[in-house]
Amino acid sequence: MNNLNWDDLKFFLALHETNTVSKAAERLNVNYATVSRRIDRLEDALKLKLFDRTQDGFLSTIEGHVLYEKALEMREKVDALGADLSPETLFNQNTKISMVPFLAEHVVIENLAPLHHRFPELRFEIETSTRNVNISKLEADIALRLELPEKGESICKKLGDITYVLYGNDYWIDRLEKNENVNVITYSTAFSHLPECQYLIERFGIKSIKLQTDSISAQKKASEAGFGVALIPKIAVDPNLNVYREPAKKISREVWMLTSKKTAHSTAKKLVMDELIKIFQHTLSL
Repeated sequence: MNNLNWDDLKFFLALHETNTVSKAAERLNVNYATVSRRIDRLEDALKLKLFDRTQDGFLSTIEGHVLYEKALEMREKVDALGADLSPETLFNQNTKISMVPFLAEHVVIENLAPLHHRFPELRFEIETSTRNVNISKLEADIALRLELPEKGESICKKLGDITYVLYGNDYWIDRLEKNENVNVITYSTAFSHLPECQYLIERFGIKSIKLQTDSISAQKKASEAGFGVALIPKIAVDPNLNVYREPAKKISREVWMLTSKKTAHSTAKKLVMDELIKIFQHTLSL
């Protein structure tokens, strides 16, 4: 252990993640022999076999997997330390946030403006999609979801609950209050499992569905155009309008913020995370 060269861990990480010496060499911009020599030196220093050499490439042993988890944690901390201590890069980092469109349109973008004005060096990349990105694979730095992932390593924090209201023009709201038949606007069949879809089907029946779209903004527009009644987040509705009603059965969805350990250690991205917590605490308390 006294002969361990910590720089060799960079070569170990690259080989573990690429499985071939040639790809690891390409990633590190060194030659094939350098990678092989560094791995041999690391195994000799640790007195451990870290890889099985096979026709399919270098496959990690059990000891290799253990070292990878430890070395990966070290790399994340070193990367974060570099970001924290470098004045030039402290805030000049891209923060990628993934969320469903209505959260971006009605909560996040407008309310992130004060943070942008305080730290103009910050850069934001906001991906609006119903796709659940993989945080552990760094497909996004931060993900805002209406449900928790079933598996995968990530840091999760609940930001609050979004309540839903029945929204429509005066004609359809009047029919709703008189308990008369109404037309319904909802999601496509692919999202029929969502609580808001299930409520509309149970309350009004499948035959009442007259328009389906996977965009909250489009559902809202369709309601205003007179297609029928939609169940949309209350935060998407102007509170001064008299064209929505609370459903008899409360419909709500939890909002969760997911991130990785690496993101949580970045000063700039931690600023964004803290701001998002404040934004949702304020918005959902109104």
